[in-house]
Amino acid sequence: TTPAKHPRPDPEPSDSAIAGLPKDKVTIKVIGRDGQSWISAKDANGKLLEDGLLRQGESKTFTDKERIDLVLGNAGAVQLYVNGKEVKEVGDQGSVERLSYTPGDPQAG
Repeated sequence: TTPAKHPRPDPEPSDSAIAGLPKDKVTIKVIGRDGQSWISAKDANGKLLEDGLLRQGESKTFTDKERIDLVLGNAGAVQLYVNGKEVKEVGDQGSVERLSYTPGDPQAG
């Protein structure tokens, strides 16, 4: 048998590769799951990306190179994905949560 001329290196498996998300950015997806929630999102420079109601069944996605600051007005009503991973226990129904995420989040543990 002759060896292949140029074996293609296998891409390293990683969560972000599977989800197709860039590693050098933070990507947040918020989905209205159990009713509506008021959401506010800002990028690392403090620029407002979103400020308003997220209705049940709607979704919003935010991306920044450094950080996303999120305020959820009814944290129990939303499903939150950070860099392709679902965040469990975002908050309770009716609770206001202030969250910040960076490209390496969510940390395991």
